[in-house]
Amino acid sequence: MHAAVQHVAAISGQIVGYLKDLVRMPTVNPPGDHYEDICLYAMERLRQMDCDVAPVHVPQTYENDLYPFGKGYPRMSLVGRYRKSRNERPGLHMSGHYDVVPAGVTWTRDPFQPEEEDGRLYGLGTSDMKGGIASIIGVVQALHETNTTLRNGLTFSFTPDEETGGLAGMGYLVQQGLIKADFGIITEPSQPHFVRLGHRGVLWVEVVTRGKTAHASMPYRGINAFKKLVRVAHGLEDLERELEGKITAAPVMAEQEKHPTICIGSVVHGGVKTNVVPDECSMMLDRRLIPEETVQEAFNEIRSVVEMLQRQDPEMQVELKQHLGIEAASITADSLISPTVAACHAQIHGRSPAIAIAPGFNDTHYMIRELGIPSLTYGPGTTGTAHTPNEYIVIEDLTKTTQVLVQVALTLLS
Repeated sequence: MHAAVQHVAAISGQIVGYLKDLVRMPTVNPPGDHYEDICLYAMERLRQMDCDVAPVHVPQTYENDLYPFGKGYPRMSLVGRYRKSRNERPGLHMSGHYDVVPAGVTWTRDPFQPEEEDGRLYGLGTSDMKGGIASIIGVVQALHETNTTLRNGLTFSFTPDEETGGLAGMGYLVQQGLIKADFGIITEPSQPHFVRLGHRGVLWVEVVTRGKTAHASMPYRGINAFKKLVRVAHGLEDLERELEGKITAAPVMAEQEKHPTICIGSVVHGGVKTNVVPDECSMMLDRRLIPEETVQEAFNEIRSVVEMLQRQDPEMQVELKQHLGIEAASITADSLISPTVAACHAQIHGRSPAIAIAPGFNDTHYMIRELGIPSLTYGPGTTGTAHTPNEYIVIEDLTKTTQVLVQVALTLLS
């Protein structure tokens, strides 16, 4: 075992410490709190590890196009390079997003005060995916402190806004030509024992129904926009059942992920007062696409449901607004990065990982679809704890995954 891989065990406590510090910074998106704080924290540490590191600020003039939900909150990424990688080839790029979703109200712990218990570290973002960022820092530290030189380039980035599509994060870095690599790894959670070759697509649609206000004591004088919204929801339930007939040929983690899905009413708004008939209501839809589908096809299916209801009800006024559309993206199982990561995982864990596509979208599509860089997701943490109350990461996973990533860097870049 290479000295750098062995050294990860010696610095595991420091890697856990980095993760605790990252969790304490509430980088909640939306709107995008403390983004600069977390970038400056990582930049300070990586500059001590023989890295060139630079912040990348998104100009405020891009607010409307890239992050309209976070106006007034600056967007900042961090891009760096390990100096002892000689750049004979562009090499390997590792990346992680530092934004987290809002905690919600069902946590029984403080989401921003990390706690260790029974081999786990609890805190918002421990798995998704500040653990992956801590792991990248650990990779660089292990290489630096063992004075390891690499023939090809090792670069990294920490980005915002992945949880809302990544347009001002990885998307902006790609647009500006700041990512150059032969291979890419997004250190999203992939334990226990998975290598993810890409992800399903996603479509976010807002459904807005409109009616006419009236006094609630005389509802017959109005048009109830909520009732119209409920009819749309029932129509979409029929579509949901139809989606079960679609099956992907791509490898998946769970049987249910063979099919497209739709989450109806993930956010719902409407009405102005208890005694007023609501004249406008809205709900969000989250539609996940198998690789055989396109965003436009999925949108057309939703629109067809609405058009059918409108033919049945002349008073049905509905507007569909697309908020996000990301096509599925993946590489083949025999692309060099995939068997390399799988072999390194087996070397550290003593067992081979499963190969699958991720159920949720992530930043790999920017590198795969926009840049043509073979990229996958592999990192510490479990998808099952992401976006859930009392999120945690298994500390041993954090250490072993960092060892795997060091071995991957040595294999691809030496």
